[in-house]
Amino acid sequence: MLEVGLTGCRFSGKTSVSKLFRKIGVPVFDADTVLKFILNFKPKVELAIMANVGSFVYKNGFLDPKCFLTDGLFDRTIDLVEFELFQAWERFKDKHSDHSYVIFKSSILFERKWEDKFDKLISVYAPKDERIYRGVNLGNKIDKVKTDINKEISDNDKNVNSDYIIHNYDHFDCDILKQANLIDIDLVDLSINSNFKSIVL
Repeated sequence: MLEVGLTGCRFSGKTSVSKLFRKIGVPVFDADTVLKFILNFKPKVELAIMANVGSFVYKNGFLDPKCFLTDGLFDRTIDLVEFELFQAWERFKDKHSDHSYVIFKSSILFERKWEDKFDKLISVYAPKDERIYRGVNLGNKIDKVKTDINKEISDNDKNVNSDYIIHNYDHFDCDILKQANLIDIDLVDLSINSNFKSIVL
C-alpha cells in the first residue's frame, strides 16, 4: 500500500479534490480535521498546550486561531500534538490496508516538513488571484486573505516538490475529476508493481 500526501496552498481546493478521491473509492485521512479535533477535544492535549504555550490561546474552551500571530507559536503548538496525529494516521492505514493507496490530506504538509513520510505527493494548484477571489467570496476580508496566503510556502515550491499537480481553476482544460482519475490509475499501477517486486525479492 502506498502512502500519498495531498496538499496545496490556501483556497486551492484541497477539500474538493479530497471529495473526488473519496468518490472513486480512495480512503482519505483529513489531517486538518483530525488535528482540530485533537487540539480542541483532548483534555490532556489542552493541559499540555496551556503548560507549554500558554492559556491565552484558548477562548471559551476552544483554541483561538487569532492568538497565533507568529509561525513559531503555531509550530510549538503543533509539536505537542504531532505524535498523536500520526498515531491516528497509523490506525487509519491499518483500517484500510486492503487498498492500493491511502491519502493524507494536510494544508501544512510542507510547512511541517512531513513530505518525507510519504511515497508520493499531490499538490492542488490554483493561481494566487483565483485563490484570493475564492477567499473573499467565502466572506473573508481581502487584507486577511492576502496576509494568510503570503505566509505560506509558495505554489511553485509545493508544485516542484510534488509528484503530481492537480490544476483546479476554470481556464485549465482538464477537469479535476479527470485529473484525479489519471493519478488514481498511476498510483494503483505503482502499488501493484511495488507489491510484485517485494514478493519477488
